[in-house]
Amino acid sequence: MVRRLRKTKKNQRYNYSCNRKRLGQKARINGKIKNEEIRAAYNRRKQPEKNIRDMGLAYDVNRAIPIPNVKRQIKEMELELSGQKVSSDKASSSKVHPKQYVAARLEEDANEFAGTRFRMARSMVRFITAMIDRHGFNYQAMARDRQNYEQETWRQFRSKVRKFLRIPEQCTPYLEEKGWIDCDMNDPNDPRWKEFCTDDES
Repeated sequence: MVRRLRKTKKNQRYNYSCNRKRLGQKARINGKIKNEEIRAAYNRRKQPEKNIRDMGLAYDVNRAIPIPNVKRQIKEMELELSGQKVSSDKASSSKVHPKQYVAARLEEDANEFAGTRFRMARSMVRFITAMIDRHGFNYQAMARDRQNYEQETWRQFRSKVRKFLRIPEQCTPYLEEKGWIDCDMNDPNDPRWKEFCTDDES
């Protein structure tokens, strides 16, 4: 036992290369709030739970949206049938929060359409543009092309071409190069946009 204690004391050496003050400061920091609305409304003097509740947000999701308890529901139904009052949490949920505007702003930001973030690979864009240059919008001719090494069907080509034309960041330079930037894609009389060999061909 004595030998063991000696070994532990021997290993307990002070680490001079470590800044204890900085470590303590790091441990006391709870982390940076990334959201601007929450950061602006956050009060450092209050507890995190109180802060979040004042903003009209849920601090604990399990308490805000609890799992339904069947036994409790049966008891409440029995009390209602017997004519007794049932204590509910609806009064607390309908309480007006002082910083409710934060929750409203977050809801508005969530409902805003941020636009599509889908981007096609450069190699795929090069392949599709080369196929359009060769065959126009004739998808069956694309499927029969010798460079169709992946043996894609005409329906796969149609979906890829339509996806490519829905991404303005990638299709605009190609349309400018072809001189089609001012043309209307939805114009049925324009032969440049006519799709051949498709289900919805008119």
